[in-house]
Amino acid sequence: QTSLDRYMRAERNMAWLPVGLSLMAALNSGMDYLMQPSSTIKYGAVLAVGVVSWLPLYPWVARVASPFYYRLNVFSVYEYLEARFDVRVRTLAALIFILWRVGWMATAMYVPSLAVNAATGGQVDLNTMTIIVGVLVTLYTMLGGIQAVIWNDVVQFGVMFTGLAATVAIVLAQIPGGVPEVWSVAAAAGKTSLWVPIGAPGASLGEQLWALLQQPVTVPALLSALVVGRIAQYTSDQVMVQRLQTARSVADARKAFVVHAWGDALWMVGLSVVGITLFAYMARHPVPANLAADQMLPYFMGEFFPIGIVGLVTAAILAASLSSIDSAIHSCSAVVVVDLYGRLWQQGRGDVPSADASHAVFATRVAVVVTGLLGTLLAVNVSSIGGLLEIANKLINSFTGPLLGIFLFAMFSRSAMSRHVLIGGVAGALASYLVAYHSTLSFLWPSTLGLLATLGAGTLARVMWPGVVASSPALTWRQVMQQPPRA
Repeated sequence: QTSLDRYMRAERNMAWLPVGLSLMAALNSGMDYLMQPSSTIKYGAVLAVGVVSWLPLYPWVARVASPFYYRLNVFSVYEYLEARFDVRVRTLAALIFILWRVGWMATAMYVPSLAVNAATGGQVDLNTMTIIVGVLVTLYTMLGGIQAVIWNDVVQFGVMFTGLAATVAIVLAQIPGGVPEVWSVAAAAGKTSLWVPIGAPGASLGEQLWALLQQPVTVPALLSALVVGRIAQYTSDQVMVQRLQTARSVADARKAFVVHAWGDALWMVGLSVVGITLFAYMARHPVPANLAADQMLPYFMGEFFPIGIVGLVTAAILAASLSSIDSAIHSCSAVVVVDLYGRLWQQGRGDVPSADASHAVFATRVAVVVTGLLGTLLAVNVSSIGGLLEIANKLINSFTGPLLGIFLFAMFSRSAMSRHVLIGGVAGALASYLVAYHSTLSFLWPSTLGLLATLGAGTLARVMWPGVVASSPALTWRQVMQQPPRA
């Protein structure tokens, strides 16, 4: 392949169905396969409420984000930030994205290895399996570019849902009485409640608010984290925007989003059913005392699944993980080449030098290998952070809020300047880090509070240090939508 446009955007010639299936597979990793059931065992069916977060997302994606980026016609979403502000803002956002997605990648490599290790009773070494997964996915991503990633995701989507259907059927079959018995056991333990009591009786409004922020899982925290995270993904995440850029038209991009939303909803509800059923099983049968919730499904697989089905579900966990890892590797490498190597290292121009030359594709492949190795090294050390739900929201989602804040300033504030956005972005990233790792607040709040810190600090900087607007307000969302699409 000698064209960077084909390697990164498939020449904008992908149909909506494979793009939609790829979106769903890319954002739902093998981590969900273990995290959603184990988190449901721990926190209850409240997690299934998360599917509601897709409703406010459609107008944003269909009317705001997709047509905006389709008109801009960029290789990397961070190119837009330089055109709107300057190279400093572009570089800051690119670095935040790389930290975000390398964390995602490492977690997605760790989870299937954990599943195989647990399902085989420790006979398959955890780190060895992690390294194998990392090398395999890096290899095929390096060879084929975005088209290889999308079509592998489509196949992996089929394996994921086949394994999920088998898992739901077999787990339910182990509970005498079926669904009614499962619901009765879960309800008796309070696992079907959607609202958690906040604060002590008679507490003041401030005390109740503080208790709400500290409670691990509540409906407001869950919906806030999901809505902020998903709007950030479709606005500032190279993984999502790059997928939609491969579609033939804005209409196809909208259809792809609908496929993603329905697929994700079915996926999460199915895994929640598995979690509630496993809880009912644990309430009626003894399990090893040292068994962590994250290991419950692999343990159950090893004990009760037929041999062939164990292989199928293990393949589904691996498929779900690979489809996320390849997306993270490819998108990170695109950002490294376009926003760092092409922009800063080579000639300092706004676009990738010689975008159609074979050396640009070669540079991207080198970046794929380096990114894959970095993710693999991090993956063998990710277990020290905590449970999977904590890992997902601390290591992965902490940076979504600051990134979204930067893009909201760029798209909707005509008076925002680069220094305002830089101050806001740094403040938001610092706030996310402090909330995630140095506070008693719920692990669901880093993205939301990081967004608020970015917007607050940026707005304060704009008021205190207005200056002369040197950025390009002609590239705000309203102005771009009034212009013809870029060639």
